[in-house]
Amino acid sequence: MRKDGRRFGRPADPHTPPAEPTGTINTTDHDSRIVRTQGQPASQGYNAQAAVNEEQIVIAAEVTVDSPDFGHLEPMVKATIEELEGIGASESPGVVVADPGYWHQQQLERVINRGVQVVIPPDSGRRKGTRPGWDKGLYAFMRRVLSTEHGQAV
Repeated sequence: MRKDGRRFGRPADPHTPPAEPTGTINTTDHDSRIVRTQGQPASQGYNAQAAVNEEQIVIAAEVTVDSPDFGHLEPMVKATIEELEGIGASESPGVVVADPGYWHQQQLERVINRGVQVVIPPDSGRRKGTRPGWDKGLYAFMRRVLSTEHGQAV
């Protein structure tokens, strides 16, 4: 560099984009992404979340491009509560039931701290035994809850 802050040599060449882009482009839906489901081939699409009541009526729904369900528990509970408040419902969800893909311990604890009971199996049905390191604390507690008659009923 010179004393006045300019670089030695000539300026950089301007960027020229290629005539044809490299890779694959979805020309029909620019917002969709490659989503993966365990045991299935990857596909172009979205990840939809739905919160339903005990009669299977949809209370809240969200569509994202984030492939795993991990991390969607708390936002869906929040969306459900907001929807219920929006229609003037006096009751909040008392229990949230979800599949193992929604297990996110920090979010689970925050939902419980809001006064909502959460029932999520820490292990998927395909797994034989517990995950390494997932045998104490909240994991063990949830397994005990699910082994009870009440836990099975929920």
